[in-house]
Amino acid sequence: MRPAHVYASMSAQQHTELITALHGPWRNATRIMMVVLSAAGWSASEIADLLHYDPKTVRAWIARHHAEGLAGLPDRPRSGRPRKGSPRL
Repeated sequence: MRPAHVYASMSAQQHTELITALHGPWRNATRIMMVVLSAAGWSASEIADLLHYDPKTVRAWIARHHAEGLAGLPDRPRSGRPRKGSPRL
């Protein structure tokens, strides 16, 4: 069965906030571009081809933005113990 098409929808203010947030970490910027392109009418498979991601990943980030907004796009804290010792250079 083919996956349903998922498109982002946003207000002009939300669009401006997303564009402003593009100047952050590259992972967040890529996820923001997924949402912005989706809101512009691009399909998940077109976005995936452009950004070299799997369409499932694109749909997941669009859905997460729909559920949590801009705050849902950065990485969540990972489980596990922090590293000991000095950081690598």
